[in-house]
Amino acid sequence: MEAKTKDKLKNLLRIFFLFFSLAILYFLLKSIGFDKVGDSFVKVGIGGMLILICCGFVENCFDSLGLYFAVPRRNKNFVRVFASNCIGALTNLFIPWEVGELVKIGLIKEIAGSENSIKGVILWNYILKLSKACSIFAMVFLSLVFSFILQDEYYQIDKFWLILLYSLLGFLPYFGITILIHLNMSVKIAKLLKFFGKKNADELMKKAEQMDSDLKLFRKNRPSDYKKTFWLQFFARYVSLLTFILCAYFSGFSNYKLSILILTFCAINLSDYIIAFIPIKLGVGEGVGFLMFAFMGLSGDAGGLVTFILRVKAIIAMSLVSTLIIVKSKDKNEITQ
Repeated sequence: MEAKTKDKLKNLLRIFFLFFSLAILYFLLKSIGFDKVGDSFVKVGIGGMLILICCGFVENCFDSLGLYFAVPRRNKNFVRVFASNCIGALTNLFIPWEVGELVKIGLIKEIAGSENSIKGVILWNYILKLSKACSIFAMVFLSLVFSFILQDEYYQIDKFWLILLYSLLGFLPYFGITILIHLNMSVKIAKLLKFFGKKNADELMKKAEQMDSDLKLFRKNRPSDYKKTFWLQFFARYVSLLTFILCAYFSGFSNYKLSILILTFCAINLSDYIIAFIPIKLGVGEGVGFLMFAFMGLSGDAGGLVTFILRVKAIIAMSLVSTLIIVKSKDKNEITQ
């Protein structure tokens, strides 16, 4: 009865956060002006939106390929992984507390087994902490290079140094998790649960030890998969940057210099480390876009509009790919749990 009550409370909280995020988004768009929102979509047009959606496909494909190589099992179905990754990302968008990662595991386990799907998703998220930090760090310097190429006299060097410093802090989550792995924290948590009388504690302990070992030795035992996962995630962020720039130009903000747009993109992505503690993404991300554009001396309205259009693009692109979940793996019956 107590467990059922907890589940009900969790579901109620998720529903509350969903409606709260929609309310944030509504009031943000209202403050910008619904007429401006409509005008921006008209400027983007069907052709522009199709280009953005195609970019979304490429970005999702790169990320999904990274997940494909992170999952240990070899006889995997990429289409299934692709669809599962998009369904998980959509779930994270609307439901708080990264529930989408559990959805990915549940869908991928049908073709890779339960343990392999858990390992794959954890490894993918672990490497993402490093690849994202590296890509943003490089983008900050890329913005400086373009400021010289384009002779951007309005480029704010003080903002460059601030964002560069902040991009270094982006490596902290990766190094923090790495330290925890080397301290065998999952094993220690399992021991703690055993001490408090957790059922199946011995089995949990073995799985925790295996998980720690896999995380530690992934780069050593599977160097090719590690490199593929890292670089696919790395270049996926550059596809995301390209999509951001195209969206800004399509929606009527072509007067913004490329150098400042790249730096603004970095600022928005680095803000993810701050809002990571907020359990909702919808609405909050658009608010961050508004604030970061204003912070960079650009129009806050433009930031809200660009991030909202990109949100719509992401939902459409991932929803279309998610329909591929109906494709079943031929070797499903051969999977051993």
